[in-house]
Amino acid sequence: MSIRCAVVGFGAAFNMGQSHCETIEAVPGLELVAVYDADPSRREAAREKFGVKTPDNYEELLADPQVDLVTTVTPHDTHAPLIIQALNAGKHAITEKVMCLNAAEADAMIAAAKQNNRLLSVFHNRRWDSDYLTVKKAVQSGALGALFMIESTVNGYGKPGGWRGVKKHGGGMLYDWGAHLIDQIVQMLLPSKPIRIYADIQERVWTELDIETQAQVHIKFDNGCAAVVDVGCISLQNRPRWLVRGEKGAVKGEWDKLFLKTPDQDPVELEKVAGDWKDYYRNISAVLNEGAELLVKPEEVRIVMQVIDAAFESARTGESVKL
Repeated sequence: MSIRCAVVGFGAAFNMGQSHCETIEAVPGLELVAVYDADPSRREAAREKFGVKTPDNYEELLADPQVDLVTTVTPHDTHAPLIIQALNAGKHAITEKVMCLNAAEADAMIAAAKQNNRLLSVFHNRRWDSDYLTVKKAVQSGALGALFMIESTVNGYGKPGGWRGVKKHGGGMLYDWGAHLIDQIVQMLLPSKPIRIYADIQERVWTELDIETQAQVHIKFDNGCAAVVDVGCISLQNRPRWLVRGEKGAVKGEWDKLFLKTPDQDPVELEKVAGDWKDYYRNISAVLNEGAELLVKPEEVRIVMQVIDAAFESARTGESVKL
């Protein structure tokens, strides 16, 4: 028996809503049965493309007993209320990243999942990026020894559009790429946890927007390792995607090429580890159909929200923030 899925937000930027629909259809054990979007023309487009039900409102979707799981692909400020509403309606729930706007909202979402005995997860698909998996494999192999610094960067030059340029809707670089990079580093260093945050946040170039356009977050972990997450949309040249340094070796490189250097060898290109974003939904299917372990746990993603909360507080006060 398949888990019957609905996607909320078909008209999301970069065809994200449609991508979720296509992925769900491609994963055994999951079945796309409904799509909801506030825009009637988008509901019609979803109905024509996927042949699914397209209810007129969210409440109608949640009242449908043939919907088991709801995925929200909507502006960040709607994640918590929409997900809690779905959980309280007895649905399993997935939200696009960022999980929500702060750790308090994360706590409310987690509490609703526990109260209703339903699955809650966040679509941190970039845990399955090839570059991240390649770096993680090198770290776990012991080739770098004890890590003392991780630098992770995604920058570019371009004005954020739509709600992504509006702070109250969860726009800005920390909620966007920052959430992904923080999550990757937290996962790489488990079971260590972040203990102190210092951040520099700037609003430049696109000053008509009320969001940060450059953010650098310094994270200290309880095992002694430090990390720097650098994200922005005003950089005309960039730092390397990765620079990971350990006592025995270091990895440096971009999305497509990563190199390992040790004291007794010149940089050697690492063999890429293949990644597949469908593995996220394959795990969801395995959890709900076979009782497998959930890979993207909400309690782990809550740590990301703590770091983002602390980063904004640090930028406001000019002081580091202890978690």
